[in-house]
Amino acid sequence: MPNPKERIMAAAVQIFGRKGFKAATVREICHAARVNLAALNYYFGNKESLYRTLVTQLLERAIERYPADMGKHSATEPAERLRLFISAMLHRLLAPGGLSGFQNQGRLLARELADPSPVLDTLVQDHIRPQAAILEGIIAALIGPDASRDRVMRCTFSIMGQCFYYGYAWPIASRLYPPIYTKDPNDAGNIEILADHIANFSLQGLKRYGKAPSTGAIDA
Repeated sequence: MPNPKERIMAAAVQIFGRKGFKAATVREICHAARVNLAALNYYFGNKESLYRTLVTQLLERAIERYPADMGKHSATEPAERLRLFISAMLHRLLAPGGLSGFQNQGRLLARELADPSPVLDTLVQDHIRPQAAILEGIIAALIGPDASRDRVMRCTFSIMGQCFYYGYAWPIASRLYPPIYTKDPNDAGNIEILADHIANFSLQGLKRYGKAPSTGAIDA
């Protein structure tokens, strides 16, 4: 039988996932967890602290389970490091051991991105920025030492954007292109197929982009 703290967290992830931080109330979380308000205040202090604990644990667990190099510490070539990073991102979003493996947890993170809560700044600083820095380093190595900071950052967002699209827009993709995207997106083999595609697509673009001249102040 889960203890009160575990029940609160289990209930909170479901309710925050369905309704988001702003709309969820401590009253309904306590009701679902079968605890009183004093128990929630004892373990977490308030709604924001509870939410911060949840989303922090989600990200920490996903990153720990699927590190940026997928445990292949010997990988040194930038192209292979890029493929591993993309694989890690997709596993965090899609794999049963990642966010999708726990009902409403992936949805909770998607809501946080679409409608930020007061904890987003901390999440970015402590968890998202370090991952972005890894990808920036890989991209800089691929497109050359003369690449501007703006150019590297835009490439970083383009690659991460592909990962998030596949992570969160599968219902759209499965309707637009059912012959390809009816396969189970959570299957490890299918995740690796997606990782290879995004990596190959991105590498071809990075090769050309790294040689292309700057087009103005936006890409100085």
